[in-house]
Amino acid sequence: MLSVHAETAYPASAPGARVRLIEFAPFLRECGVSLTVRSTLTDAEYAKVISPGPAGGKARVLGSAALRLSNRHRVEDGRLFLLHRLRFLFPLPGIDPPARLDIYDFDDALFVGSTMDGNRNFAWLKREAERWHTYTRRSRLVLAGNSYLASRAMEHCQWVEVVPSCVDPSIQPVRVHEDRETVRIGWIGSRSTVPYLSQLLPLFQTLHDGGRKFELVIVGGGDITSAPWARTQAWTKEGESAFLAGLDLGIMPLPDDPWTRGKCGFKLLQYFSAGVPAVASPVGVNREIVGTERGLLASSDQEWLDALDQLIRDVETRRQMGENARRFVEDEFSYQRWAPRLADLLSTL
Repeated sequence: MLSVHAETAYPASAPGARVRLIEFAPFLRECGVSLTVRSTLTDAEYAKVISPGPAGGKARVLGSAALRLSNRHRVEDGRLFLLHRLRFLFPLPGIDPPARLDIYDFDDALFVGSTMDGNRNFAWLKREAERWHTYTRRSRLVLAGNSYLASRAMEHCQWVEVVPSCVDPSIQPVRVHEDRETVRIGWIGSRSTVPYLSQLLPLFQTLHDGGRKFELVIVGGGDITSAPWARTQAWTKEGESAFLAGLDLGIMPLPDDPWTRGKCGFKLLQYFSAGVPAVASPVGVNREIVGTERGLLASSDQEWLDALDQLIRDVETRRQMGENARRFVEDEFSYQRWAPRLADLLSTL
């Protein structure tokens, strides 16, 4: 059994660590790789840090976590060392960036630096872009979530491989598409990405005013609207599967900029695993994930209106696209598909 020790600043409640490390581990074990994951921050600490609370409380949490990491940062000999994204939320001399790094894994355009309003105030402290360059230069192997990210990493590391974010369709119930009086449209994300959705809300109001019957369910984005056609709910791991299986249509709007081009399309994979088609912005990997058989791409307001209107009205198209989408993730974006490939890469290393 090949032993790989993985570290990340982020706990299981953060999607990147959960999807790219924690949920990959049992599939890798079946392929002869023991992947142990150690998060620097606990779920409670991470929730505190990303909350809108006072900076003093966040500083105390980070200070405690930094001390804990400094006391146990060494990796045992004989184990490959994999780092996902960041080891800590800000640099720690001699610890982060680490001097020894076998594998570096990332799924966002960290080389762009902090882009969200809440993060820009701390950009001078996090220094994400600077640390990303150090990680990629020091790594023997870099794992990138898509080809756009890989192309940037190739400027600094000789061995770069694309390993996409994956889903496990085998545990996801599939939506049964039927004629319904009210079509349920879903968006799943976080407070950091909900601004992308906010720009679409006037279009949903237009559809509602035009007589279309739908419900927009927003998961993880907070209370961003009080419209009668919208409902918000908190994300939970336990409730995610049922939420996806209850959708008729998923959406993934994005602006086109250097940060969003690095997105790995995970929302789309979640929808597709439940046999749910999607409407998405043609940004980055969204183009190749959606294609022409699993959903519709939309750029302008009119294209979004037309695409949403078409799929709200046409249950048969939703059903066929949903079937195509489910097969697609099983064949191209499942843990079952990628675990043997990743195990081979790690074994070669």
